[in-house]
Amino acid sequence: MKRSGLTYLLIILAFIVFAPSYVYSEVLSLKQAVNTALKENPLLKAYVWSVESQRNELRTAKAYWYPKLTLEERFMRTDNPTYAFMAKLNQERFQQTDFAIDSLNNPDSISDFQTSLSIEQPVFVPRLWIGTDLAESGLEAKKREFERKKEEVVLKVIKAYLMVQTAREYVDVARKSLEDAAEHKRLAELRYSSGVGLYSDVLRAEVSLKEAEKRLANARSNYEIARRSLGLLLGKTEPVDVDEERPLFDLDKIDVYINASVGRKDLLSLAEKYKITRRAVDLEKATWLPELGVRGTYQFNDHNSPFGTEGDSYIVMAFLRWNFLDPTIFSRIKKAQARARELEEYLDGLKKEIRFRVHEAYIRVKEKETNLSLSRASVKEAEEARRLVRTRYENSLAPMVDLLDTQLMLDMARARLVEAENDYFSSIAELYYQSGILLQKIKVMPDK
Repeated sequence: MKRSGLTYLLIILAFIVFAPSYVYSEVLSLKQAVNTALKENPLLKAYVWSVESQRNELRTAKAYWYPKLTLEERFMRTDNPTYAFMAKLNQERFQQTDFAIDSLNNPDSISDFQTSLSIEQPVFVPRLWIGTDLAESGLEAKKREFERKKEEVVLKVIKAYLMVQTAREYVDVARKSLEDAAEHKRLAELRYSSGVGLYSDVLRAEVSLKEAEKRLANARSNYEIARRSLGLLLGKTEPVDVDEERPLFDLDKIDVYINASVGRKDLLSLAEKYKITRRAVDLEKATWLPELGVRGTYQFNDHNSPFGTEGDSYIVMAFLRWNFLDPTIFSRIKKAQARARELEEYLDGLKKEIRFRVHEAYIRVKEKETNLSLSRASVKEAEEARRLVRTRYENSLAPMVDLLDTQLMLDMARARLVEAENDYFSSIAELYYQSGILLQKIKVMPDK
């Protein structure tokens, strides 16, 4: 009894260690898989930083309006008459003897440490206003690109999710095929042992059984790959399994999707980029406008040490910059205008393409819906045909080859039904994606 108990324990441990990985796979609903992908998908996590980079671009554009504070330390040693005279004045060490002609013309070498604290504030700079507008539009375009990128990932998750369900159903189909092939072999052996059947029927049944085993092994491999593919989209290194429930996707009239497509995020993003290019023309034209600002400096000078304070002074000024002549402005304006026209054509083309894609997706859904209905009918007819031929074979009214042919027909019909179901739901998801409403549809799905 002890040895038997130990044997059972070793068998259980071996099963735990060597059991297939799918035994421990996490099982997710479609909405759970989508929510996980939106948080953990590597592409989306990287794109978050792209949006953050653009957000900092806007902060940089706004920061140009803030005052700039600069601390500067300079050292100079010279015997240049002008600079030596100026240095002594700034250091507040100028004396009556320094007015001597010889001292003015041939001064001794002098050192000067100059410490200055400066502040500059723009007041009227049109280019900064336009630059801020460009950065705001750029951020909005990047956010909408991010939303569209989310839809792309969600579509991939849905298709991968359906592929896992499909692969699992293929395993079930292959398993049923194997069971049927085993039953056919049993019937052939029974008839042969009873003297009413042929040994060739047994061999045919044996070959059919081996083929069914190969199909089952292939279906299991595809199932494992499909689960790992889904796990990759969810940012995981382990395979992920799914529940049995199919997505609750409904189908409306084509006008619903055409109207919704005008709000597609990539279309809105391109519209923002077009707005940027038009504003970029104004940015180039703003080069001709004057710029006004103020500047103030507090200065210390010392001949012995840096940051010394022998002499101090300040300067306050206002400045006006006006670029009257720059031959490159004309070509830059033309370049910006050409870029705007380019984006305008892209935008118009994208609108037309989106309308086409929605119509195409809708037609495909109708096609897949018809295929699904026909596939379901084919399975019923193939099952009935197999039943009739099996009955005839059991009564020696049909050869084994007829039974194997009808079984093959049934296996193919079952496989086509599985594929048709996957194609149908995938085509609806594609229609939602082309209409720009995929995320909305996922959000309203019930939680489990």
